[in-house]
Amino acid sequence: MRDNPYKNTGMQPEEVQYAGDNFVRYSGDTRKHATAQLFAWEAYEKGVDVHLLAEPTKLELLNQEFEKRKVQFKDTVRGSILDKYGGAEHLDMPDKELLLAQSEQYTEYSRHGKVIKGLEKAVVRSRYEEDVYTNNHTSVWGSYWRNGFWGYKCCHQFVKNSYCIGESGKKAVEGQQEICIQSDNKINADGDNDDGTKEEAIKLLLEEHQERLSKKQKKREKKKRQEKLKKNKKKDKIVPSSSSENEDEEAAKQQRLKIVRKMALFMEDENKSNADRLLSMDERKRPYNSMYQIKEPSQEEMEAYYMKKCRSDDPMADFLGQ
Repeated sequence: MRDNPYKNTGMQPEEVQYAGDNFVRYSGDTRKHATAQLFAWEAYEKGVDVHLLAEPTKLELLNQEFEKRKVQFKDTVRGSILDKYGGAEHLDMPDKELLLAQSEQYTEYSRHGKVIKGLEKAVVRSRYEEDVYTNNHTSVWGSYWRNGFWGYKCCHQFVKNSYCIGESGKKAVEGQQEICIQSDNKINADGDNDDGTKEEAIKLLLEEHQERLSKKQKKREKKKRQEKLKKNKKKDKIVPSSSSENEDEEAAKQQRLKIVRKMALFMEDENKSNADRLLSMDERKRPYNSMYQIKEPSQEEMEAYYMKKCRSDDPMADFLGQ
């Protein structure tokens, strides 16, 4: 089968001499054959052993039975839905010719398509029930409002399922409100008296608590004074014997410090003489890292270094060696 050779030229099939042969594929019973083959494949997947070329008659009868039962099933489902929810009257609509036919009802329209006169505007209704009066009420729920509550205007009741008793109900509600107001005033007065008594009781408790705290504070101060006196007495007994021992220890300590300082000065002189000797030697004969030390210098050694250090800004530095 050949395709249309003039397909990409933009010319219509009626304008050309030869438009191809592919249109023949979809003519005659070709579509029926394709639907029958599709039905045979689906039936085989569901477990029905049938073949289009081997058993065409069986396949045709099965297809007819299937279509018949399909229509019956749709009708039963449609009928059950209409029985349950209703709305069958909307399905039997008249023909469009009758709907769009002429009528003798006079209407005038504006340039924008709005109705000027002739048709009455339909009242907009909500999907809820309106103007329904229950339990002997003459007004609807929500027609009365007071102190944040909705109720009935006919009897001033705030309970939705209440029974209307007319004007007597209004009087009963007003009397109940007056009783509530009087009871609230009494409660407020009693509450004021209670507040006064509570404040007095709180003041008495605070005074007692302050007295207790002052007594405890006085006791603590007395204990501290007694402890201080005891400590002073013990020190007076211990001081004469310990003072002599401290003096001996300090004298020994000063003697040790003098010896350490003399040794540090001596070692500083030795290090300085060694340094001068090494500097005067030839570099090739000088030993490697001869003055290197790892330990940290002590305080006495640092003091000796600062004492022996020669300062350039000292005016008597030239006379130091004489």
